[in-house]
Amino acid sequence: MSKKSLYERLGGYDAIVAVSEDLLPRLMSDSRLKRFWDNRGEDGLKREKQLLIDFLCASSGGGHALHRKRYEGVS
Repeated sequence: MSKKSLYERLGGYDAIVAVSEDLLPRLMSDSRLKRFWDNRGEDGLKREKQLLIDFLCASSGGGHALHRKRYEGVS
């Protein structure tokens, strides 16, 4: 069994950002979910994306690493 966390096996922060960039537009275009984003401005959408990234990082065991990357200007 691998000693690496799920976060590391997924590819870390950059890979999770790539997944989020693919996933969020698909969620936003789903007819059952799009109403949650209909009245969001650009800042709100950026916040939603970052919250999704934060959630996926923390849930996969990389919570400590995401803050370092996030505050280095990666979003």
